[in-house]
Amino acid sequence: MITDDVVIKTEGLTKIFQKGKKREVVALDSVDLEISRGEVFGLIGTNGAGKTTLIRVLVGLLTPTEGKAYVLGKEVTEDIDYIRERVGLLPQEAGIYDRLTARENLIYYGGLYGIPEEDLNERADTLLEIVGLKDKEDYQVKGFSGGMKRKVLVARALVIEPEILFLDEPTTAIDTLGARIVRNLLKKLSSEQKRTVILTTHDLNEVKELCDRVGILNEGKLIAVGKPSELEEKFRAANLEEVFTGLVTGEGVYGGAEP
Repeated sequence: MITDDVVIKTEGLTKIFQKGKKREVVALDSVDLEISRGEVFGLIGTNGAGKTTLIRVLVGLLTPTEGKAYVLGKEVTEDIDYIRERVGLLPQEAGIYDRLTARENLIYYGGLYGIPEEDLNERADTLLEIVGLKDKEDYQVKGFSGGMKRKVLVARALVIEPEILFLDEPTTAIDTLGARIVRNLLKKLSSEQKRTVILTTHDLNEVKELCDRVGILNEGKLIAVGKPSELEEKFRAANLEEVFTGLVTGEGVYGGAEP
């Protein structure tokens, strides 16, 4: 059953890629997951674990092989237009319009969603101030550093004021101060505006600081879900890194049982 509080739900979600005539790669393997409104939910796993594939299925960029996925109460293979109007996405390898200014990037993207010009300008002002680029708003982004471009992309994903925000490695290439700005913004979105944030990251300290709950993916399987502190207690680990490495490698994790 899907309630108003559950904004993402998957049931037996499976994605298989065909590699050549005989070889199959199972990117997602019967994933069952629920994410509530206002949560910051972290997806962690090694490269190729299925994190990005899961996000791409939830935003309609990939079609499931088996199982179901619901976003905001709508099934992704049936109501994707409704979903796309209400979610923001920052892919790991997101493109940006180098010949546009920082502000123009936000205005152009928001315009695609039919946001009124006055509202769009106000949102752009606010977001550029928040990410620390107000003094660079009229500069073409082709001259920006990788971290500055990432800030523009974060702001661009937020300009439509999405109910759910998917972020694939949001602080990649951003310096320490910039990463702190982005993290504080995500905390505010969750706590004050009840927006749901799903992020992938390899930074487990970032996960522990930001995330209400975390899901650990390994070879397409969701092998653990819970609050970071709960997982540490359950697996008798000193920190989340021990939980993660123990589950992925099978070493030193007892699942709360006696070794």
